[in-house]
Amino acid sequence: MKIAVAMSGGVDSSVAALILKNQGHEVFGFTMHNFDGNQFHFDSNEGPNVAVTDAKIVCEKLGIPHKTIFLHSQFEENVIKYFIKEYQDGNTPNPCTICNPTIKWGEFLDAVHKEFPFDKYATGHYAKIIEQDGVYSIYKATDDRKDQTYMLWGLTQDQVRKTLFPLSDYSKDEIRELAEDAELEVASKKDSQEICFIKSNYKEFLKERLKIKPGDIYHKNGDKIGTHKGYLFYTIGQRRWLNIPWKSPLYVLKIDAKKNKIIVTDNPQDLLQSEFYLKNVNWISGSPEDLSQAEIQIRYNSKSNKIKNYVFEKDKIKIIMEEKISAVTAGQSGVIYKGNRLVGGGIITMEEF
Repeated sequence: MKIAVAMSGGVDSSVAALILKNQGHEVFGFTMHNFDGNQFHFDSNEGPNVAVTDAKIVCEKLGIPHKTIFLHSQFEENVIKYFIKEYQDGNTPNPCTICNPTIKWGEFLDAVHKEFPFDKYATGHYAKIIEQDGVYSIYKATDDRKDQTYMLWGLTQDQVRKTLFPLSDYSKDEIRELAEDAELEVASKKDSQEICFIKSNYKEFLKERLKIKPGDIYHKNGDKIGTHKGYLFYTIGQRRWLNIPWKSPLYVLKIDAKKNKIIVTDNPQDLLQSEFYLKNVNWISGSPEDLSQAEIQIRYNSKSNKIKNYVFEKDKIKIIMEEKISAVTAGQSGVIYKGNRLVGGGIITMEEF
């Protein structure tokens, strides 16, 4: 087949290209250049330019062509503006879950297809795709430690149908061994950070983009007990950096963006809840599914929890949990599974129907 490989300059996507080349496919490597690394203060050995250079070196080693696709304005509009707006609203976003359907499988995929009319599009994600009766489903990878299906809930059936995940049955150690055996320079390269456009921490990034005002911190009983340096720097359930002398640990219970204040509690039981909502819901199969035997994961690398009941309304779902869970956070992704199959997901919100 003619296969376009999204190459980030890391070991995973490099080995994905290696595997496909060794299988005899016609492989073409493509790298996204989504933002100006100098603008975001990356060191000389990090950032988008290094990703492009490393990908080019790998492609030369493998004897396959390579091309860079520049998507600065599209990435700014779809991902960075979304990221900033969510924090302004008092939420905690997952930018990768937005980037995947809109950029990596959206703008980037369209641009790649114009350059190289491919049969399939491959990435270095740790996930599986299984087709049954014409429906393409995403399943968790064999290596549970590296499974990345949580970040893929926004993909459409058409996007999944075009995709290959060559690393689905490999462990990370096996991938590095393959890279070493092929003498790829990226064999020992460290894994990339979760948010590609942030060098050190999101606080510095937001400070450069926004005028952030200090405000007040209130106990849930209504008493003002301290001040904060900006509500955007806090998330639900947070304990650290409150800097308030108290007889017991304090936790962020609520962020009121409109009033520029944070409400805290000294009772961790207050963070538990059994009901919340998902908005912008997407179904991998293309159609709503029965969730009576489903589980939901509310943050990356956390365990999933059983869904007791649910209510659909348009592109929103009310989720009722079998057991209460802690620190459900608006802006994070609620990702739904049936066993190892990714059903879909949505953005967690506290806004009712």
